[in-house]
Amino acid sequence: MQAHAHDLRSEIATQWDSVAVGPKPDDAGLDDFVHQVVDNWRQAPLNAPTAALAAWAETITRTPAACGPEDLDRLRQQGFDDRAIHDAAQTIAYFNYINRIADALGVKTEPDLPHWGRTPT
Repeated sequence: MQAHAHDLRSEIATQWDSVAVGPKPDDAGLDDFVHQVVDNWRQAPLNAPTAALAAWAETITRTPAACGPEDLDRLRQQGFDDRAIHDAAQTIAYFNYINRIADALGVKTEPDLPHWGRTPT
């Protein structure tokens, strides 16, 4: 996540109104938002479509067999078309795959990389 955090924050800065609710924060607030989503997305000020997508991503990740047509209907009700749902599924599945490979091969995180967006303690 550290390697992608800067790009994620930049994207959120330009797309704030399409992912979150409330006024767009300053740069430090955007850093806090990214960390809040990573730490506990349910507590972050996500808008309804983004929260629905995050919930589906969690289901795909933790209990993929529990996914059903009703999950797709919830996403469609939030404005996602089938192409967007497919693209999200591919992205979620890829990150699940690559994380499992890294874990299986004992790839370590980057311990010398300072925690992005937060002052080292």
